[in-house]
Amino acid sequence: MNKGPLSGVTILDCTIWQNGPFATVMLSDLGADVIKVEDRATGDPGRGFMDASGPAGVSGYFEAMNRNKRSITLDLKSPEGRAVFHRLAAGVDVVVQNFRLGVAEKLGIAYADLKEGNPRLIYASATGFGPKGPDARVGVFDILGQARSGVLHALREPGAPAEYNNAFGLADQTGGILLAQAVTAALFARERTGEGQEVEVSQLGAMLTLQQMGLTRHLITGYEPAMSRRDAPRNPVFNLYACANDEWIAVGGLQGDRYWPDFCAILGLEALGRDPDYATMQQRTAATRELVRQLDEAFVRFTRTDLLARFTEAGIPCSPVNSYADVVSDPQVVANGYIEELDHPHLGRIREIGMPIRFSATPGGARSSAPELGQDTEMILLEAGYEWDEISALRDKGVL
Repeated sequence: MNKGPLSGVTILDCTIWQNGPFATVMLSDLGADVIKVEDRATGDPGRGFMDASGPAGVSGYFEAMNRNKRSITLDLKSPEGRAVFHRLAAGVDVVVQNFRLGVAEKLGIAYADLKEGNPRLIYASATGFGPKGPDARVGVFDILGQARSGVLHALREPGAPAEYNNAFGLADQTGGILLAQAVTAALFARERTGEGQEVEVSQLGAMLTLQQMGLTRHLITGYEPAMSRRDAPRNPVFNLYACANDEWIAVGGLQGDRYWPDFCAILGLEALGRDPDYATMQQRTAATRELVRQLDEAFVRFTRTDLLARFTEAGIPCSPVNSYADVVSDPQVVANGYIEELDHPHLGRIREIGMPIRFSATPGGARSSAPELGQDTEMILLEAGYEWDEISALRDKGVL
């Protein structure tokens, strides 16, 4: 039974790809009933994206962004399709869309078109570069959100070309997280005022927020980010090192002076830890390259498991540098239930990333795998008050 904190909230989800769908999948994990409105011919393009050639043609990309949801196909370009959408929107709590600026207005499903029929409606929009300015109508994907916000520059190694890692879609995911937060805040406000409203989050704005510390420093002091080089960190006890068998470890001794003697002793470098030439952070920073060279030679003499145990016992913050294969079997991931199991119609039992938020009284989480295209169309329309003959007529006209 769905007992999440948003149980009873119904959302019409008109989003595609990743930014918008991630917001609505988060809301679905919180218990909301998310109705995914898809083009009757093509559906969400994410259905065929990336690894759709995997087992049974299932796209892990689409699954991650659309679990728990129900799918209805609808031709929003037809008058009949718009009429169906308006009827559905009149009975839901939230509409979420990530069309390019102006498309929702052209289709007749913008907030201004819907709010009269549902004054309590929360209308949420995911945009690229924001709703104002010369590039407001530009389509945006993750790489552009990272680039324009300064993230790709900030993560560039000194002297190296900018590179993009698309393993998880940082700008898409961050924008989705903030959009989900905006929706829940708007729902809370509605509980107090009884009124709906329009909310908007852009990828650009979300990525600026993600960098709030660095950008605020820049605004106040002119600070420019510089990615720390592993072979020349400011603090050798706050760095990455390779252990035996090329297994990497991260050490997070931010208070370097506190940890330096024990850190060196564990590595068999007691003399280095007592050397007055390296007693302070300032001294170690000045000699960082030479110190890292000596530390590198020491680390490879130990296994990662051994050093993790020793550092932990000494109270030195540390972590393995996990691969994805390591992550899914990490004892902390397993113990906290961060990975859940679901039944999939083609793959059987599958594992997915669960909801990381814990509620003692209203637990949420993954409930079902992503829907087939249009699999819930009839049920959704019946719930909205349509009769079977009306549904059949809409199908005959190519609306559904």
